[in-house]
Amino acid sequence: MKTTVSVLMISMFILLLSACSLDEQDHQVTVKHDLGTAHMAAHPKRAVVLEIGFIDALLDLGIKPVGAADDNKPKQLINQNVLKRMDGYTSVGTRSQPSLEKIAALKPDLIIADMNRHKGMYDQLKQIAPTIALKNADADYQDTVDASLTIAKAVGKEGIMEKKLSVQEEKLSEVKRKLDAEGQSILLIENTNDSMTAKEDQFFTSRLMTLAGYTYAIGTSSKSSGGASANIKLTPEKLLQINPDYIVLIGGKPNKAFEKKSLWKQLSAVKNGHVFNAGRKDWSLRRSVDGADAILDDLEKNMVPSK
Repeated sequence: MKTTVSVLMISMFILLLSACSLDEQDHQVTVKHDLGTAHMAAHPKRAVVLEIGFIDALLDLGIKPVGAADDNKPKQLINQNVLKRMDGYTSVGTRSQPSLEKIAALKPDLIIADMNRHKGMYDQLKQIAPTIALKNADADYQDTVDASLTIAKAVGKEGIMEKKLSVQEEKLSEVKRKLDAEGQSILLIENTNDSMTAKEDQFFTSRLMTLAGYTYAIGTSSKSSGGASANIKLTPEKLLQINPDYIVLIGGKPNKAFEKKSLWKQLSAVKNGHVFNAGRKDWSLRRSVDGADAILDDLEKNMVPSK
């Protein structure tokens, strides 16, 4: 009799464990994102990322993407340390038009898309795997924070991201104190082959500059249709009219045609030695919490006034 009872108890225990296991497998997470709501299995492990800034968020949460849109030139777009951490991923093509076939072949259980870039293919993406669409290509700093928290919720690791954001908030406050930049204007400039353009004020890095205490030299802009950020084309005359206290050249030296003009030498930032070079990968493409950390490190290293 005792043996029969013991067998029954063991059997019931095994059934209970099996039921719990099935519940865990069947457990669904609902995630609200910029293009709707996604339902997915808890703790996805095979994620495909379609914009550079989302890669850091996954890596910070202990997940290496199996695929990423890297424009087929990762060394030009992605921070070298990030590339090392995501070693072994598969390229799914360009950020503007990733390959649906390559994405499907990876059998993802989560796709992270950009709200603006991938709006037109969102329905196709979510047929392959649960897809969350968030702001990154045209994100400001707060958009990036919100996207990071949404990604953390999707993979069941919100606590890790919340802690990271808390540490960054303290770092931002400390850098702001050291910069003591109140009343000083700053402008971010990118070079092209034959011209220079300024980042508008709602761009990710521009907003970070204002959070660090600077006044952004270009006033409040109106974003172009679809919410996309616009770069503002500069002439030497226009740049002199803006005349920022600090200039950050993203991607290298000023355009040679600009530098030769006498107007360039009349700029306050040039005369006072307040022109700084910055890497494009971190200052323009890496719109993430880690990207902001890298920028804050650059600010502290290069722009904190000497005593």
